[in-house]
Amino acid sequence: MRFERLLRGGLAFGVGLGLLVAAPALAGAAPLTLQGAITYALANAPSIKAQQAALAAARQTLAQQRSQAYPTVSGMLQSFLAKSSNYGGGYAVIGATQQSIVSQNTAQVGTQYTLTTGGASLIQLAADAAQAKAAQATLKRTRDQIATQVTAAFFSIANHQALVALNRSDLHYERVLVLNAQAKERAGVAAGVDVLRARVAERKSQSTLVGSIASVRNAHDELAQLIGAPFSTVFAVPTRIAQPPLPKVPLANLVQMALANRPDVASARDALLAANLNRKAFGRNLFPSVQLSAGIGNQFSPTQAVFQQQFIDQQFAANNAALIAAGQPPLPLSAKPIVPRGSPGFWQIQAVSTFQLPLVDWGARKGQAVAFNAQIVSAHATYRSVRGQAELDVRRSYRAATTALAQLGFAREESRLGGEAARIAQLQYQNGLIALSDVLLAQQTSHQAHVDLINARTAYVNAVVQLRVALGTYGPRSAVADLTGRGKTSAAISNQPVPPKTSSLFGHNATALLPHHSSFRRNIRARSGHRGFSRNLLEGTP
Repeated sequence: MRFERLLRGGLAFGVGLGLLVAAPALAGAAPLTLQGAITYALANAPSIKAQQAALAAARQTLAQQRSQAYPTVSGMLQSFLAKSSNYGGGYAVIGATQQSIVSQNTAQVGTQYTLTTGGASLIQLAADAAQAKAAQATLKRTRDQIATQVTAAFFSIANHQALVALNRSDLHYERVLVLNAQAKERAGVAAGVDVLRARVAERKSQSTLVGSIASVRNAHDELAQLIGAPFSTVFAVPTRIAQPPLPKVPLANLVQMALANRPDVASARDALLAANLNRKAFGRNLFPSVQLSAGIGNQFSPTQAVFQQQFIDQQFAANNAALIAAGQPPLPLSAKPIVPRGSPGFWQIQAVSTFQLPLVDWGARKGQAVAFNAQIVSAHATYRSVRGQAELDVRRSYRAATTALAQLGFAREESRLGGEAARIAQLQYQNGLIALSDVLLAQQTSHQAHVDLINARTAYVNAVVQLRVALGTYGPRSAVADLTGRGKTSAAISNQPVPPKTSSLFGHNATALLPHHSSFRRNIRARSGHRGFSRNLLEGTP
């Protein structure tokens, strides 16, 4: 009866937990892998959009300065029309009136070029080009940072999923311990308090499992928010994460590689170059400048042609009237002149030389010179700081990766020994050699050892990715190209409810992130073959 109550309680707990963690999936959409999540983030992250806008503004400034440093060619089509009545305008001073209707059409192709003898425009062009390169390098650095953040968030899901699998196995262990304590109580070899303490440990394990499942969902939602995807997005998190090797290059070479390839170093270097060029261009503003312009085109006034034709018609009619009065035949209409439409075209060339020297500016130029010099000092300090930060990032990432690799080896051994200790403690408890408290302590130590191994594996992968990004030689996708993992992927391992039956719990294979799960299976096999009542308990029979 006690086992049946335990079975019904486990079934209710599993069903309720399954309803609690169920999450909607994006209908018809394939799960996003790590590279897919990075690609999605690069296309939708707000920080990427902001830096792309900054790069577009820098390129627009460069294009505008290029139009000032080099000759430009432009075309113009203009149509002018004016009507008036009894309006003298500018001709009123001489007692004349302007035409009541005026129209004029102009077509022109011209070029303009401002020649600065000191080369100020070309220097400013170089400064704007350096700023555009700095903005592009900053965008690349932002993309690399997004890749690092997405990778950490992605493997955070894998880490929490492994903890879910581990906590499920721990719950299985505690359930078997409860059944063993009940059997020993019925056999009269253990006190009833052992059953209570075992049930307390089981409830604590259930609570931990609920929290770990919620952590998976939280990590899932945080990743979706980071990349700008809907919360219903499904991620294909690998159940077996690859462990990439460390670069077989001396640390000094890695530092030099980072200084030569890091986008933030290039951005700071370009910003320093731009500051120096801006200061140099400021000193050339006092040189003379020559504005050159030239153009060719055609200009025609239809109203002027009409007025000329009307005047010719009047003169032609007057001449014919005089001829008729003299008894002579009039001239034929074909002899009347016709005003031609259009004109033979025009051209013009202009050169204006300007030399301007400020005599009294109340310290304006001095203030500008001080500001430009301060910008150079600031840019130089930033460049030194960025180089130092790049070297620090490489050293810290390399040290973190090597440390994580060493800790991973220790964590494997710790996990193996902890699992074996828990197995032996359970057997000793079954034979009455130790108390239940010793079993619980051994299981807690084993559980923590497995948690340490899970965290060590995730920490090593994150450290390797950070090292690759710190070198500047990897792109956002190439930095994680070999982290696709092994084995089947799980879109949402947290959606699996807690199985209620003890007999089927230990036949499942845990994820690869769950270290040495075979120790649990050996534990169960050893207990199932030790005594008949143990085998019966594992099979779920009273």
